[in-house]
Amino acid sequence: MNIFRILSSHDGSINEPNVSSFLAYLLNPNEDHGISSLLLQEILNELINVDTNFLSKIQYKNRITDLSQYSGYSINVMPELTVSLNQEGKKKRRDIDILIEIVDDRSKEIIYAICIENKITDASINKTDTQLQDELNGLKALYAESALNPEIYMIYLTPQPSDIASQSFEKLEYEKKYHLYWANHENAVFNKLIKIFNDENQGLIDPINDQVSYLIKSFLSFIKTNFKSYIEERREFLEKKNYGKPVIDLLNDFAAKLEEDKSYAIAKLKKQFSDYVLNESGIQLHNATRNAHFTIATVNDRNRGHYSVKRPDDERKNIFYYPDESRKNVKKFRQGIDKNIPIFFKNDDEIDSTLS
Repeated sequence: MNIFRILSSHDGSINEPNVSSFLAYLLNPNEDHGISSLLLQEILNELINVDTNFLSKIQYKNRITDLSQYSGYSINVMPELTVSLNQEGKKKRRDIDILIEIVDDRSKEIIYAICIENKITDASINKTDTQLQDELNGLKALYAESALNPEIYMIYLTPQPSDIASQSFEKLEYEKKYHLYWANHENAVFNKLIKIFNDENQGLIDPINDQVSYLIKSFLSFIKTNFKSYIEERREFLEKKNYGKPVIDLLNDFAAKLEEDKSYAIAKLKKQFSDYVLNESGIQLHNATRNAHFTIATVNDRNRGHYSVKRPDDERKNIFYYPDESRKNVKKFRQGIDKNIPIFFKNDDEIDSTLS
């Protein structure tokens, strides 16, 4: 039994704030998880590997020193911190997934602030967005209001190495930054948690209690399945088995061959897609499956909120849009180009929308 995958099975996935909250719990040495500051130290060590001058006040022999309770440093971990910034005369808000403050107990000074922006799918990464820069600027403004000046570090946490994640990270023009991954990289969070368990097995750290050990191992399994629920993983497994890959990916491949800014009759397009899947896989696509995926893929179709569309910036699922009220035609949706088009998605228990 995996509690994370069970909880995510109702509507297809646990959202990023849920995952960020659990990570914040593991990073906080004041919590009852039994791994003290070990995961926090492992992640901060990556910043030293970028530049040995980084985090110099909490280094010992070129490693991050002990940051546990009574170490001489206090750790404040804040999930979902909202910052504001002025942009072109308008006030803009950004939510920092996790902010970690390191306080020197002797001077009571906040010496470091580490901002973690978490993405659990590449689909939630917007190539044209300035999120990381906005969060940095907003955090600087927040501290300036209180006459505080900690060194700020930015950590971008994405699923695994990918072009879109790298492009998004490189858009941040700031020296004190690090690109961290959940899995499929030697320095991934997954591997850092495995290392903690290996150290425990070798008696190098204190034993982790059974309850927490089980919870973290369940989380590791959840990371390995790319944060998918049992239902979602089973559905994608069956689609891959039947058609070679998930239907939404086949629809993306099919749409890539269509002309941009051209209107297509949706009834004809659906028939062409069925023929495409049959040609690619040798299996006839069920009409109900095809129709559901066209609903999912059409950004201004309100009914897509009843499916597993949870973010307006999910490029994997934002493929088409209705250009007029007739809803008989669709055009390819171009992220960052097609403006003022409603994008529907499921926001908690309600169907919400935002303009492109």
